[in-house]
Amino acid sequence: MTDPRADKVRKFRLHAILFLAALVVMIPVNFLVSPGNPWWMYFAFAWALPLFGHWLYAREIIGVRR
Repeated sequence: MTDPRADKVRKFRLHAILFLAALVVMIPVNFLVSPGNPWWMYFAFAWALPLFGHWLYAREIIGVRR
């Protein structure tokens, strides 16, 4: 049986790693396809908001019932 909080943190870390991996792909693609238009920033901002919410949930700042 695993600790529920440790499981939340593990899932958040996976989410953060996928976010960073996507950025590692998106930034070079952006500069190759359309260097004058930094659309990767929209992608990063749109994903960073749910990632921040996931961090709050993993740290049990929100979503905890007592």
